[in-house]
Amino acid sequence: MPSATVNGATLSYQWNGAETKPVLVLSNSLTTDMRMWEPLLPAFTEHFRVLRYNNRGHGGSSSPTGEYTINDIAGDALALMDYLDIPTAQFCGLSMGGMVGMWLGLHAPDRVQKLIICNTSSDVGSPEPWTARIEAIKDGGMAAIEEAGVERFLSEEYRSTGGSAVGMVRAMLLDCDVEGYCGCVAAVRDMSLTDQLSQITNDVLVIAGEVDFATPVSHSEIIVDRIPGAKLTVIPGVAHLSCAEKPEEFGRIVLDFLKN
Repeated sequence: MPSATVNGATLSYQWNGAETKPVLVLSNSLTTDMRMWEPLLPAFTEHFRVLRYNNRGHGGSSSPTGEYTINDIAGDALALMDYLDIPTAQFCGLSMGGMVGMWLGLHAPDRVQKLIICNTSSDVGSPEPWTARIEAIKDGGMAAIEEAGVERFLSEEYRSTGGSAVGMVRAMLLDCDVEGYCGCVAAVRDMSLTDQLSQITNDVLVIAGEVDFATPVSHSEIIVDRIPGAKLTVIPGVAHLSCAEKPEEFGRIVLDFLKN
């Protein structure tokens, strides 16, 4: 898999789709890697050249020492676009990837066209649970949050029916590097974009999961209320990783927004 050293980190990335098509950048959730988008590739590559990449500490990308900020995480995406000579692109990000999308809308609006921000928050609230997560992982490794992570990402109904994404979520979680993952957790913990959202001028679609308890629908409503013209779509019955639970519905919503 190719990689690029940008913004102080080495990021693995992957292209899918014809070079002649417009670019769609996909940005992953915390605790995942680019595998989370696999079910969407057939639909997306019909219309776009898709760029996926792995965040610091995830999927084989490097783990610079210390805690990161949202400026670091989102700056990586922007620097990768520079490295790959992408002047502008459509953008879809989920969870931490949605935070990257909001940051790009604020700091590099000319580099992104339409923004799709999914299962995310502009401020995660109290820092204590996030600091506790960092401490638990430093003590017990990624396995310390394995079961909680699966429960957080996928709805009880989906897990009880043996959905194919359960194994994928476990694998992505356990493949994370402890130091890099904790650095990303700190970035999410300390991020606060709510008061700036009214400055975003891109066309924005917000996607939420009906039973997402990590970033509830109320968090998406805050974002939609503050970004002028933003629209909200709630996918019934899904939790945090909505693109994995209902990829066909997720893909249809994304493509309808991007093509219209």
